[in-house]
Amino acid sequence: MPSLAEPERTILVSLWDSRHRSDINQVQELQGLVEAAGGLVIGSVSQRRDNIHQGLGKGALAELVERVAELDATTVVSDIDLSPSMLNHWSHALPNTVRVLDRTQVILDIFAQRARSREGVLQVELAQLRYLLPRVGSYRISERAGGGIGTRGPGETLLEMDRRRIRERIQRISSALIGVAEERKQRRQRRARSSLPLIALVGYTNVGKSTLFNRLTSHTQSTVADALFVTLDPTVRRIEVPGFGPALLSDTVGFVDRLPHTLVNAFHATLDELRDADVLVVVGNGAAPFCEHQLAATQSVLRDVEAAQTPQIVVYNQADRVASNERQATDLWISATTGEGIDDLWQTLSLRLLDWRQAITVFVPWDQKEIWQTVYQSATIVRRLDMEHGSWLAITCSAQHRHHFRAYEPHGVTPPW
Repeated sequence: MPSLAEPERTILVSLWDSRHRSDINQVQELQGLVEAAGGLVIGSVSQRRDNIHQGLGKGALAELVERVAELDATTVVSDIDLSPSMLNHWSHALPNTVRVLDRTQVILDIFAQRARSREGVLQVELAQLRYLLPRVGSYRISERAGGGIGTRGPGETLLEMDRRRIRERIQRISSALIGVAEERKQRRQRRARSSLPLIALVGYTNVGKSTLFNRLTSHTQSTVADALFVTLDPTVRRIEVPGFGPALLSDTVGFVDRLPHTLVNAFHATLDELRDADVLVVVGNGAAPFCEHQLAATQSVLRDVEAAQTPQIVVYNQADRVASNERQATDLWISATTGEGIDDLWQTLSLRLLDWRQAITVFVPWDQKEIWQTVYQSATIVRRLDMEHGSWLAITCSAQHRHHFRAYEPHGVTPPW
């Protein structure tokens, strides 16, 4: 019997559709998730099926039972989400000391370990509760003492709660998060009034976004580690973009392929930051063999949160680990660690933001106090000529603030400069 200090001895279960080839990247990602959650992968069982949602066949399940006994495994993790009936079937085929989990639970467990702010903790608990609610009664609490993967956050205590109490807790958390979402909305509105563009770093988890964030901000407040889902709570800093001027930079939660919808829904307020961004810097790990797969997964999540239409700059990180002759010449390569390519990124950002900023000329009468206030809050005055009844202004503003000034733009009148 392993001690509590030892990692969970885990066997992976991989199922793939018989009409498609197996995806080695999918298995490698599941192993990375389990290791990030504190597990040790000691073996795997796989099967090709016409309908993967039927779970393992009789022979493959018997093989899994044998492998668990042979390797003294403590945990079994499925790459597909387990239905309540499948979970119940697997659990009763395996010893009482073995915990049966699926990929979504592992991701939820990692999020529970990483959450630090009150908002992050509530969002993770809400996702766990929503995911486990239909499965209450299907889980069998492990006889093995202590915690483990799937027990962080509310963890196994959820299994002892009835559905009514879980629904009540979901309602309380949802109400609390409505208040948090309102606070975040107010912060976004204050940022919008500052007339500064918002740049958001997005990408697959553990591709170096936080390292890049620190490089671009010249700060070290954002946590950096070689681990999945380190950043759960968006961090926003003011930066100075060479050739453009001040802007805001946000470091966001890392994505993963097939990000559970329970998490997308729970982290709705957090992911709203992406919809409000003016430019997305999509970061990929250029040294990873499945980089394009990661970028595709990122685009999938951006579509889920309705942010796919936001202007994007795609950068390939870890240029220091990839020979120059192995890179596409048209791609933007950087190294957040060494600083290689960062000047090129600054230049690209500057050009993109200059497109974002619109230059217009307006005539504002002196008695229009509200529009004068909008000028000072949401625009930058480039040139000014005061007249008897008002002032001619050459200003720059974002596209989202342009509508405030349309009524004051001259039509058929040439500015006197």
